[in-house]
Order: sequence, then structure tokens, then C-alpha cells
Amino acid sequence: MSVPELLAVWFPHLAGVRIEGVFLAGRSVRSKARTPDPEAVCPGCGVASRWVHSRSERRLSDTAIAGRETVIRLGVRRFCCRDDECQKKTFAEQVPGPTVRSG
Repeated sequence: MSVPELLAVWFPHLAGVRIEGVFLAGRSVRSKARTPDPEAVCPGCGVASRWVHSRSERRLSDTAIAGRETVIRLGVRRFCCRDDECQKKTFAEQVPGPTVRSG
């Protein structure tokens, strides 16, 4: 079984992200991840945007593996909506699986 196949079995909720690195930090397993898509769809109007307004990082704690705490540092972007008529001027991309809106 390949590493991507093992990750799909152990972490099916991370299928929508690109893992950029995994390392040990004491008794923790730390992962750095981001979304692979170059654009996101505005939840207000449904128009896709590639215009990145800003970036931030979310820290997600996951289930312990082999007695080690698992922490995922997920890079997310805030986009500008391209539709002038939309009331949402900016919106954060959503990552299905590990995050929920307003969570």
C-alpha cells in the first residue's frame, strides 16, 4: 500500500487538502496542509474567485495516533467576491471534512 493510500485510510477527512509536511515535535505529530484548488466559490452568489484577499492558518487537533497528539496546521485563504452585486465582499474558503463554517 502506498503512502497516499495509507493516508486515505487513516485520514479520510483530509482527502480535500494537500499535505505539505509531517514531522515529530516531542510527543506530537504535526502536519502542515493547504487546499489544492486555486479558486473557491462564494457562498453568497456561487461565483468562483481566484482573487486572494488574505491568508490565515487554522490549528486543528485530531485523534491521537499511536499515543501521539496529532495537530494539523491548515492554511486557508480569504477571497474577494468577483460579483459586484453580491453582498459578500470577502469569504473564507471552506475545507470539507476537517472544518465547518463558523466552527
